[in-house]
Amino acid sequence: MAWGLLLALCGALLAPAAAGGHHSLAVLVTAVISEDGTHHFTMITNVDDVQIAYYRSDTREVRPSQEWVAQALGAEYFQEKTQQFWRHEEGSKVETRRWMQLYNQTGGIHTEQVHVGCALSDQAPVDPRFQFAYNGRDFISFDNQTGTWVAAVQPAFAPKQHWETTGKAWTKFVQQYLQSECLGTLRSLVLQGRAVLEQQVPPEVSVFRRDAPDGSVTLSCCARGFHPRPIHVSWVRDGEDILAEKDSSGILPNADGTYSTQSSLEISPEQEDGHRYACRVEHSSLPEPPLIWAPGKKGPLTPGVLAAIILAVVVLAGAVGASVILWRRKSAGPSKPSYAPAATKSGEDSASSSSLGTDPLSVGLQS
Repeated sequence: MAWGLLLALCGALLAPAAAGGHHSLAVLVTAVISEDGTHHFTMITNVDDVQIAYYRSDTREVRPSQEWVAQALGAEYFQEKTQQFWRHEEGSKVETRRWMQLYNQTGGIHTEQVHVGCALSDQAPVDPRFQFAYNGRDFISFDNQTGTWVAAVQPAFAPKQHWETTGKAWTKFVQQYLQSECLGTLRSLVLQGRAVLEQQVPPEVSVFRRDAPDGSVTLSCCARGFHPRPIHVSWVRDGEDILAEKDSSGILPNADGTYSTQSSLEISPEQEDGHRYACRVEHSSLPEPPLIWAPGKKGPLTPGVLAAIILAVVVLAGAVGASVILWRRKSAGPSKPSYAPAATKSGEDSASSSSLGTDPLSVGLQS
């Protein structure tokens, strides 16, 4: 069975929650047949919200996404799984075409997906999952409690009957994997990657407002860079009433492995009058949920504030003017001294000085 190779990878790739808490393993395989008959195949494996391994048709190699995963499992393990996924990729081509026949389809683009996973909550097994989807819709899934297959659509009754009769070996393998191998490998990998999986990074939270022409206000609360993924953002009025958000971006991944989210709240002018609004953020990294208050409405300046601003402008202008005057005086340099005429000793000297000063031309003629 082609999916047996997937289960072998899931089992060895995922496992441990030795110290309690909630940890999960999830493997998603996608096979796509395009109109020209080409086949695209991918696999992504996650422990909690951290991708640990992947496989693609272009690389044809199972590769670890985290260094600690490569160290925990070793190079030989990934070489072995790569060879297994070569065969699994070829088998998925046959299986996808078989499903096309169940729907009487001969061409077009078609997608087959399988979601396999298990989880531990305080070391107790929860949420075993082995589900198939075809063209984006549920196809068939395994009920771990009854050990039977549940067909979601009419064409899925054919594989259900086969897996519960002549194909019982496949059903037993799926059941054993979910009840034992998946949980064991999950415990192992959580133990190896605890530092990464259980790191706590608090969110950076900010609140903005946008005023509309009709007087309504939209408040936006942004929480960025947090880990782990679970977070709850809500709105509070006057520190008490919890309000329903208008819109949410959902929890989005960042390139560095952290997450971001944004929540918006719309309030009318009547709702804003006399009230204060805040964003409340709950995250495992925070000892207490903080309240980040939204900025208030921008209104006209009060007379007291306006007078203070005018006084500050006047003082500043005076200081600038004084600085300019001092600068000009220093730039002009020291002033030149003025000299007074020397005092005369006799009347003759005075007359001589007077004649020289009053008529220089006459002095020249006399000589």
